[in-house]
Amino acid sequence: MLLVEAAQRLDVTPVILSIDEVIVERVAKDVRSVEIRTQDGALLTPPALVLPRMGSISDEYSLTVLRAFEAAGFAEVNSAGALMHVRNKVTALIELASAGFPVLPFALLRTPSDVSAAAKKLGGFPLMVKFIRGAQGLGVMKAGDAATAEAIVGAFNALGFDVYLERFCSPRRSRDARLLVVRGKVLAAMERVRGRNDYRSNVHKGARPKSCEPTEDECTVAMRVARHFKLGLCAVDFLRTPDGEFILEVNASPGFTGISEATGRDIAEETLRKLLGLRGKAKRS
Repeated sequence: MLLVEAAQRLDVTPVILSIDEVIVERVAKDVRSVEIRTQDGALLTPPALVLPRMGSISDEYSLTVLRAFEAAGFAEVNSAGALMHVRNKVTALIELASAGFPVLPFALLRTPSDVSAAAKKLGGFPLMVKFIRGAQGLGVMKAGDAATAEAIVGAFNALGFDVYLERFCSPRRSRDARLLVVRGKVLAAMERVRGRNDYRSNVHKGARPKSCEPTEDECTVAMRVARHFKLGLCAVDFLRTPDGEFILEVNASPGFTGISEATGRDIAEETLRKLLGLRGKAKRS
């Protein structure tokens, strides 16, 4: 893990905790509201900085444990409340749209027979069909016609997975950019060039990271988004189109491999320096 390696280079002792191994207790009246222990009985006490790596796939148990860390007096990069706002992609998009941020047209629905009418309002087929909670390109599908979209919506809703429809923008007419925001400032940016036969821009799915210079407007919007959701660390994904720039997603647990490759910098170490308030500059990788 890049963050662990970066911490070791900075002489910071990293402790990796699996949520399943954390025990939250409220047993004594003369201590703070809760105590947090590991399975071997070790008591975890502040000061320490908690950096959650859970993102949109975090479940209720994970968020509850994160709230317990808050109650126990730990400092957190991203709080449970902040993660709650962005883990559901549609909820985050609704908040962004309501606050005046530019987002792509979308439709949230459950009944397959409603797909055709929604598709017309979104500009017709093809459309993107996405899980409301997904990561690394999982749950992102392209539907070329009504029958395909209806089948996807029906099948996944039957399995308990809600999806939403989003306007499709051809890779030939659009570019994908990611801005990494740390402590309220843009630290780095990259474009993600989609694979020849793939419509997804995720590095985990084969997209090629490429260095890019973000515009002043993109930087301003990305920093405003981070402030809006009170995120100490996040990535804001933009879609650059002939019709303007739109926010695709806010990622509260971004990876560092692609953006380090694109920039030629040790972004994991630079991020930790910013989060910990350490001076100095990371070495080039």
